[in-house]
Amino acid sequence: MIYLVRHGESEANIQNRFSGITDVELSAKGRKQAAIAGNNLKPYKIDYAYSSPLKRANDTAKIICDVNNIDVNEIIIENSLIEVNFGLFENMTWDEIRENHREESENWISYKHRYKFPEGESYDDIVNRISSFVDKVPDSSLIVTHFGVIQSILLYLDIADDNNLWDYMIKNCDIIVLDKNNGKIEKIIKNMSSERREESHQ
Repeated sequence: MIYLVRHGESEANIQNRFSGITDVELSAKGRKQAAIAGNNLKPYKIDYAYSSPLKRANDTAKIICDVNNIDVNEIIIENSLIEVNFGLFENMTWDEIRENHREESENWISYKHRYKFPEGESYDDIVNRISSFVDKVPDSSLIVTHFGVIQSILLYLDIADDNNLWDYMIKNCDIIVLDKNNGKIEKIIKNMSSERREESHQ
């Protein structure tokens, strides 16, 4: 199994900004979410830990590893796990995008994940850059990354497609327990402060 984790709430999440490759900090709530994710992962065997180079992911990975008595110095920074580059939209809110780039925002609505951000990337670009990493990542690996990257991994493994991709709404510090070899999700562990709820995807 591999364990895909979206980073904890960031300061940009609070402001509803599309931070993408902008390096923003975790919020206090985000740090709490990371600790909950660490506890939710305690029943599982983690031999390797990988993280996006961005602080919100790397700090989440450090908290998860600390909770599970894994040396944070063993976290492997994997550059291909960085979030989608929003290009012209980077670090803007939706209202700002609509106000300043109305035509492009309409294209984004129409094409969804197939849309390539001006001066940025599309999900196809993410799939291309994460494919070799996904192919070689060993079992029992923790992967802390971003919403767009997790969706792109599901696309690459043919778990998600154009029709159902947006059924996978991965919130901060949700965990996808993924059987990469069989190409299926075993569980989605939602991040809740009071309880852990598991959704089966057999």
